[in-house]
Amino acid sequence: MDNLSIEERRAIIKDIEEALANGDISLGAAIKRIRTDLYGMNQAHYAKFLGVADRTLRDIEKGKTDPRLSIIEKLLAPAGLRLSAKAVNHKL
Repeated sequence: MDNLSIEERRAIIKDIEEALANGDISLGAAIKRIRTDLYGMNQAHYAKFLGVADRTLRDIEKGKTDPRLSIIEKLLAPAGLRLSAKAVNHKL
């Protein structure tokens, strides 16, 4: 999606970030949105662009693997996102 404006890109990133924070989408779904909504790439091109195996990317997007942190960070980086932890309230 080379024709997205800066504002449109920021809105997409903010939406992905909020959806992750609220637990509305999985990490794999967020990575898929970065790949498709921001870059308009298929899995093979995005994997090659980032230097990961396309099977690894496919499995992460489908939630079929527990990838290394370094791989997740590499897949999130093009959107300016990083993996972080936040406290959640649990009912006892």
